[in-house]
Amino acid sequence: MEKYILIGNPVKHSISPLIHNKFFQDMNYNNKKYDLFLVSKLNKDIIGKFFIEKIMGLNVTVPYKIDIMKYLYKIDIQAKMIGAVNTLKYTQNGYIGYNTDINGMEDTLLENNISIENKIVLILGAGGSGYTASFMCLKNKAKKIIIANRTVENAINLKEHILKYYEDANIEIVNLDKVDYIKTPNIVINTTTLGFGENIDKSPLKNAFFENNNNIEFIFDIIYTPFKTNLLKMAENNNIKYANGFSMLIYQALKAQEIWQDKNIDIAYKINLKDKILLDYINRII
Repeated sequence: MEKYILIGNPVKHSISPLIHNKFFQDMNYNNKKYDLFLVSKLNKDIIGKFFIEKIMGLNVTVPYKIDIMKYLYKIDIQAKMIGAVNTLKYTQNGYIGYNTDINGMEDTLLENNISIENKIVLILGAGGSGYTASFMCLKNKAKKIIIANRTVENAINLKEHILKYYEDANIEIVNLDKVDYIKTPNIVINTTTLGFGENIDKSPLKNAFFENNNNIEFIFDIIYTPFKTNLLKMAENNNIKYANGFSMLIYQALKAQEIWQDKNIDIAYKINLKDKILLDYINRII
């Protein structure tokens, strides 16, 4: 039996086994199984144990996406740019690290028929997902990215990091408190936690933003709990196309499968699987 696992702390509420084992079932991979593995403290010995046991693929979640990098044989360029790894593939020389979150974002845009090319994209937040969104936009030839963050210094650090890889990137930095007065964006990607957890009643944008803008084509909020944040409700009220982060969750997982199985997965299958998993997910949270 080939084994695949998710490591992190905590992991018990993850729906990753549901996604991956359904994929194995659909592909008739009867010799493959995906499980959760709680790691209280990450170290070289644990990764060595996985390698000896020939765990063929691992997903990595919080809080280990950065720490895992020092234990890898090789790191893919996309993961190096983002500065975090969420997928490991077994090789005889050691594990290779990848980051599939960019691919999850790309497939979400593809599903919604949204093109980034030559567009101005407003990215809300400069944390880990802000790095992912920024590099995804530049990879897909965005005309300009505007990074809005409450701590401007963090946004400046992100800009400086991006310029190491994209020297000619057109990047503007703004304070998140001033974002409602920006009038140029075509696409908005929210990577902040405003709308989630203890911030569930908040939104990174106010009604003034929508009153000041006629150019918005799409709003992408990577939060999916709640399924429709206040930001997405505002998008709906203003007749703007939108998506939450649930599709990204499914598609980044399927990109990991593409890496593990050396296989291209059709977007139609990805959407179909996403819809099936969504039904199960909604039943869990009702």
